[in-house]
Amino acid sequence: MALATQKHLIAYVKTTETCNHNCSHCFTSGTKGRKIYFDAAKTADWCNQLDTGDNLIHLEYHGGEPMLAPMKDIMEFYDITKSHWGERCTHGITTNLVFKLKPEHIKFFEDCIDGGNVATSWDPNIRFANERQRELWEFNVRTLVEYGIRLKCFISVTADMVQMDPLEIADYMHSLGISEISYERLTHNGNAELNLDIFPHNRDLDKWWMRMHETTKDHPVENGFLDSVYAKFDAGQFFNGTFCRDCEQKIHTINADGTVAGCPNAAPTEWYGHINTPAKEVRSSPKRMEIISCELHERDQRCYDCPVFLYCHSDCHQLRWMDDVCPAPKTLMMTLAKEKGWI
Repeated sequence: MALATQKHLIAYVKTTETCNHNCSHCFTSGTKGRKIYFDAAKTADWCNQLDTGDNLIHLEYHGGEPMLAPMKDIMEFYDITKSHWGERCTHGITTNLVFKLKPEHIKFFEDCIDGGNVATSWDPNIRFANERQRELWEFNVRTLVEYGIRLKCFISVTADMVQMDPLEIADYMHSLGISEISYERLTHNGNAELNLDIFPHNRDLDKWWMRMHETTKDHPVENGFLDSVYAKFDAGQFFNGTFCRDCEQKIHTINADGTVAGCPNAAPTEWYGHINTPAKEVRSSPKRMEIISCELHERDQRCYDCPVFLYCHSDCHQLRWMDDVCPAPKTLMMTLAKEKGWI
């Protein structure tokens, strides 16, 4: 298979497979994940092998909860990759922030994580086991904001979530000093596969995106999901965000045990290589080619008759239809396309 050269790669680096939480919607196994840590030097060396001389890479510390790994290992990985890639490399992190913040954590966020790339996560009902955990999370968020660190918040869209007012959520995030919300749709991986009742019906989700558009499009808190939809109609970026259908080409996830996969949601089970194997061989492995082919070409046949197929591109290949309703924000896209006079 001939693939386009990817000039901007993303590598999710799982420093551990375990977490201090056990969220029912998570694509990992939470506290039941293996209590192992990544080999910082080997993982960094494998990431450096992705260098073609002129490409860019974003390295995202991930998990499990990435901050459970020893800081010396995290710093070793940072130093090796930063010294190799220089300005062609950015570092980010996604952390639940439900732990005691230490000065070394704050220094790491300030010195090593590029601006705007510190991300946390929130859910009103699932994430926090008790009020004390919620208070700790809010305290840590406000602390980092006081240090001048820009925060993004990932929010997984559950069945309970779509019963909430999107404006109230945005206002709450604004009150904490969070700069951006990125809404994440659930996929059938990890804990989520064992808790199917937390999935919202696609019909309800479609209505919720419209409600969000109508009430928050001018809100001071950025909305990564809506912005990725708007970009299609304002700037002609038809294949951006989760609608790109090239995630498996540009994304690698390195599990803590050294196995290598594409999409981080499916990484624990759908890996296709190992960091002990040269990156060039892993990237050309038959299983990776098969996964890429599925992402590029496999679509529900109903997509081809849809008036917004050009803008949706069948959305993320990890998402599923429910009854006769697709997972895309179809009503919102149709509304925007009609406003442009495109349909």
